[in-house]
Amino acid sequence: MKLFSFGNHLTPYLLGASVVLGGTLALESRNAMQPGVETDKQARTAVPVIERASYKAPSIAAFNEITERPLFTQGREPPAEPEQAPVAVRNSPLRLALEGVAISPEAEIAVVRDLSTNKMLHLAKGTKHQGWELTQVTETVATFTRGKQNVEIKLVEDK
Repeated sequence: MKLFSFGNHLTPYLLGASVVLGGTLALESRNAMQPGVETDKQARTAVPVIERASYKAPSIAAFNEITERPLFTQGREPPAEPEQAPVAVRNSPLRLALEGVAISPEAEIAVVRDLSTNKMLHLAKGTKHQGWELTQVTETVATFTRGKQNVEIKLVEDK
């Protein structure tokens, strides 16, 4: 008569190993539950307790090096900045219609409609739009300059 008929000769060894591991786990859990008993490992890896009220999160600037170095490149070096060709200024005609003017001691603003996109723009004196700079604003005229070209746009009153 066979004592074990498990079909595999390895089964009794696995059963014995699981009993030994279970006993070891029971002893360790019993030692862990005893208050005031610290093992050498716990004493060496003691972590200071930080209270929630005294904790301040680090600023975003502390993580700049992490965010600037790409994760999936060799050596985690950022790619070289691509060389940009100088932007050629289009020699397109000025397609604006003057809709209104606002003049105050602090600023001179021309309210214009871009005829190519049909959008309203508020341009202060000295700002540029499509290579054209607003150089002068009067009560009825806005003057734009590009290079040696000057274009005056007159305010058309609705009747």
